Amino acid sequence: MGSSHSSRTHLRSLLAGLLATVMLVVPFSQVPHAAAADASLVIAALHVLEQQYVDPVQPVPLLNAALATLRKATRLGGDALPDIAPGTPAADAASQFTAEFARAVQTGAMPETQLAYLATSGMLASLHDSHTHFLTPQQLREERRQLFGNPVFTGIGVTITQRKDASGTGWIFVEDVFPGSPAEAAGVHRFDRIVQVDGKSLRNVDVVDASQLIRGPAGSTASLVVQRDAQMVQLSVTRAPIRVLPVQTRWLRPGVAYVKIFGFSQGAGREIRQDLERLGVGQIRSVVLDLRGNPGGLIVEAASVGGVFLPPRTVLARIHERGEEPSALRTTGIPLVPTTPLVVLVDGLSASASEILTGAFKDYQRATIVGEKTAGALGGSVTVALPEGGMSVTVERILTPKNAQVEGTGIAPDVPVTLTVADMERGQDTQLEAALHALGQAGAPRSAPQGRKPAASR
Repeated sequence: MGSSHSSRTHLRSLLAGLLATVMLVVPFSQVPHAAAADASLVIAALHVLEQQYVDPVQPVPLLNAALATLRKATRLGGDALPDIAPGTPAADAASQFTAEFARAVQTGAMPETQLAYLATSGMLASLHDSHTHFLTPQQLREERRQLFGNPVFTGIGVTITQRKDASGTGWIFVEDVFPGSPAEAAGVHRFDRIVQVDGKSLRNVDVVDASQLIRGPAGSTASLVVQRDAQMVQLSVTRAPIRVLPVQTRWLRPGVAYVKIFGFSQGAGREIRQDLERLGVGQIRSVVLDLRGNPGGLIVEAASVGGVFLPPRTVLARIHERGEEPSALRTTGIPLVPTTPLVVLVDGLSASASEILTGAFKDYQRATIVGEKTAGALGGSVTVALPEGGMSVTVERILTPKNAQVEGTGIAPDVPVTLTVADMERGQDTQLEAALHALGQAGAPRSAPQGRKPAASR
């Protein structure tokens, strides 16, 4: 991936506007793959930043951020792992870092590969950029599979969220149950509080760690204890490969279509069009578009979904790339419901492509935005393979059609509604209720129907 104008233009045509979290995996051929990660992993990531990052970078501060991570991991002081002096030539800085990395490895505090992962992560995190981060080999594989809609992991088929009660205790709740999943077959319900997994308590366990406990080899059994309506329920779920279907569509009530987008993976726009046509576009009087928990995906799919609800070739976002003139992302496809009343549900996990749509709908006053402020994680990125694992690197700054910044800020809803622990315990989706109220529809359902598939789903 060179930094010349011609090569970057070619890269843009290849990407066709792809957006993180999962993009195109570009091999980093300049550095040979190693049997185990070492200091070369950090240097390789630094080279990617120098060539591809949306803003110019300085090697010394980045390598010093990696050294700070090493000091914390090994408990060595600045005398053993000193910072690299400002103004040090890049080649000398790389040599000094490599020598200090070897010193950190000699402490035996942790394996060399783990130190390399930590140092690379620390260096990238110092940029404070939501779309620039390190990926372990497993994470890299999962992102590639998810991009193309293939089975991503073996688990039970739910999305989870953590909410804190009045005492500040964190609890894991089921946010969604995928249609046709092992969890659905075993009777897991939306808003179930998962208290235990295989005998391990999930009290104050974060979402990442809880996910790892719930996942496991295909064919193994996840023994869950869930709290539902003040009752404890024991469930056994057989884990299986999970393919995250991008779209779920159904009637909320006559004339009110509900569209849930789990992620903007390949084909999401096509599936929404097919599902709405299956419902009968002429029968749709209003739409609730649910982007809660949606981390993003492909920008081409965001453009396709936007084309369902906005006039042809509407500007969805403004894109700024290093060394290039600003460009516009426009909707694609023939509109199906360009004037139909629309409410969009968002929360703190709605990111990236979700924020592109939300920002455009808000700028054009096309929809009422309901829920919680979005993640503030909006940027165009590519995923690059490193000697071990890979990295996501921001190559584009993305603004709303009216040039509002979303990265690091988020998008505030028009109607703020927080989904609380008490709401979930009652099985009451107060955000969905607010969406229906905004559409002039009274008496929203408490939560999604359980034990049956939606009228139109993929």
